[in-house]
Amino acid sequence: MHIHTLQTGVVHVKADFLRGSAAAGNTLTFFGKLLTDKVWVDLPIYAWVIDHSEGIFIVDTGDRADTLRNFISQSTYTITPDEQIGAQLANLGITKRDIRKIILTHLHGDHVNGLADLQGVPTFLGEVEYAFYRSRLGGLFSRRTTRLPHWFDPRPIEFQQRAFGPFPQSLPLTKAADIIAVPTPGHTAGHLSIIVDYEDVSYFLAGDVTYDQQALLGQTLQGPSLAVKQHPQTLQRILSYVQMHPTVYIPSHDWESGNRLAAKSIVV
Repeated sequence: MHIHTLQTGVVHVKADFLRGSAAAGNTLTFFGKLLTDKVWVDLPIYAWVIDHSEGIFIVDTGDRADTLRNFISQSTYTITPDEQIGAQLANLGITKRDIRKIILTHLHGDHVNGLADLQGVPTFLGEVEYAFYRSRLGGLFSRRTTRLPHWFDPRPIEFQQRAFGPFPQSLPLTKAADIIAVPTPGHTAGHLSIIVDYEDVSYFLAGDVTYDQQALLGQTLQGPSLAVKQHPQTLQRILSYVQMHPTVYIPSHDWESGNRLAAKSIVV
């Protein structure tokens, strides 16, 4: 098994975006701060390719070269066509026929817009995130903040009432039960993460639970917390997990994620 790091460009966010909605006091104040903040921070946009004996599993798909701006988050993007996931998979010799599943951690554009390159590949989304997407409000929000293809029709991930470490629910995604989805609500209500168990090390693909490892260790809420009451509990569960298991923590916008993955650098 091997996990590939694909950087699908850079997102430029306001410094207040990283400080988060919880620190701002509420979501409305948070978005107001973004309109006036003049300090920019550059973050990578990562997607992950798991080369497994059962096939290729993709976690998130990154963004597209024609994505320039997100008015709601006040973010801008620098992405070239050869950074899109389709071009990078081709460079790895991976075709759509090779891909067993695409798993989306949540339904934000920089995690799902790359789907445009992958029509016909089975795509999975957490059932809570999927239910929000199908609601009137969720559908409106998704249309305004993502660039989902017209054929987008994900399959819901329905978690089992089977504890996995500190997580009360989980769902194995392989017959070998070495790729496991766990619910990690907070950034969104339906956010999920993927745990890959390989050679006595866990690789925790954390999506946007935090934007860097230090925030996990400091139990700091970063970015929008759309399920703010659940977000601290999620951080506590992940910290408990990494304290019990040797774990490489890999959020999607941490410049050091790829380096930690390559070095198998566990959380200490």
